[in-house]
Amino acid sequence: MAEKSANAMWGGRFASGPDAIMEAINASIGFDQRLAREDIAGSRAHAAMLAAVGILSDSDAQAVREGLLTVLSEIEAGTFRFSTALEDIHMNVESRLAELIGEPAKRLHTARSRNDQVAVDFRLWVRGQCDAAEEALRALQRALVTQAEAGADWVMPGFTHLQSAQPVTWGHHMMAYVEMLGRDRGRLMDARRRMNESPLGAAALAGTSFPIDRHRTAEELGFDRPMANSLDAVSDRDFALEFLGPQASARCT
Repeated sequence: MAEKSANAMWGGRFASGPDAIMEAINASIGFDQRLAREDIAGSRAHAAMLAAVGILSDSDAQAVREGLLTVLSEIEAGTFRFSTALEDIHMNVESRLAELIGEPAKRLHTARSRNDQVAVDFRLWVRGQCDAAEEALRALQRALVTQAEAGADWVMPGFTHLQSAQPVTWGHHMMAYVEMLGRDRGRLMDARRRMNESPLGAAALAGTSFPIDRHRTAEELGFDRPMANSLDAVSDRDFALEFLGPQASARCT
């Protein structure tokens, strides 16, 4: 089935599938398999929305949502076989879903493009990494405060221009880093607020003619709102750069 799907993506005018070297170049599954949880979450939300607006039957939506949970359990258990012939996490998941539930799997892509699917997967993943980094910084701050309290009266030399200057305490020195890390946490949370919009529903770049409910999928995925512009939704990646900024600052600290 994997070979058949890959050949279908390659194009109907070719007599055979891509050469092995082209298959290796095009495949991103070695990297984007880490988006499995986000990809499945986005697809489950999309299926529920399609059923809610009457595009997908309730039975098909239920089969899709349950089948996706089965795929996720296989991935988390380490029994899922990723295929480079299927190129990316999206095709790997969809191919396995079709094996599990058959015809209903083909309807999952209704009113959706690979473009908005990739965009929502990546945004969900970066948002999760943002939350993890913020909590790690918070834990580091707590550890530094504990050190500061333990050495509140320990006198040590303060340095300026690589030379001893005024005396300070160990506690005062530790609290300087607490302040620095607090600013990094603030930057992360500012970035999170900006990135917390849903690109689902933008489709390839100009939306879809199906009567979808973008607010419903945004809410199910924990976004504050859908993105306002479909072109921006599928092309925006600056939220990832914003996330990386505080990481660089923290490393300098």
